[in-house]
Amino acid sequence: MDEKYSETLLEISEEVDISIVRDTWSRIRTELKKAVIGMDDVIEFMFIALLSQGHVLLEGPPGIAKTYAAQNFAATLGLDFKRIQMTPDLLPSDIIGTMIYDQREGVFKFKRGPIFTNILLVDEINRAPPKTQAALLEAMEEKQVTVEGITYLLPKPFIVLATQNPIEMEGTYPLP
Repeated sequence: MDEKYSETLLEISEEVDISIVRDTWSRIRTELKKAVIGMDDVIEFMFIALLSQGHVLLEGPPGIAKTYAAQNFAATLGLDFKRIQMTPDLLPSDIIGTMIYDQREGVFKFKRGPIFTNILLVDEINRAPPKTQAALLEAMEEKQVTVEGITYLLPKPFIVLATQNPIEMEGTYPLP
C-alpha cells in the first residue's frame, strides 16, 4: 500500500470515529431497505457520495426505481430533495435560477432555481445540451453558483444524483 495513502487513511481515522460511520451506514441501509428493494449497490454509492461530498451517475433503463431510491435516501436523512427532468430545450437558468426585476423595490433580485437543495436528482442528464450540463459543473465541484457576478453558496450537503439511460441514446448529448 502506498505510504502517502496509508498516512491519509490514518489521519481520517483519527478525525472520524469509524464506528460512528459504520453504525450510521447500518441504520441508513436498514431504513432504506424497508422501501427500496434490490438496489443495495445504488444505496451504498449514494452513502459514499454523501461521505465524500461527491456525486453519482445512475445508469439504467426507465422504471427501475432510481428516482424512488433517491427520494427515499433524502427522506431517510431528513434532507431537501428536488428533481429536474433534463430536456433539449432546458436552459442553464432553469436549473441555477435567474435575476428577476422587482417592480415594487425597483431592483433585480435573484430567484433561486432547483439546484438549491441538498440532494438534486438530474433525470436523464444526457438529454440536456452541453451548455446546460456545464451549468451543473461549478455547483458540483465548488458547491456554489455564480449569477451576474454574484456567488451563491449551495446548502450542505449538496449531492447530484444524475440518471442516464444507457440503452436509448438517440437525441442525447455526450457528458462533459
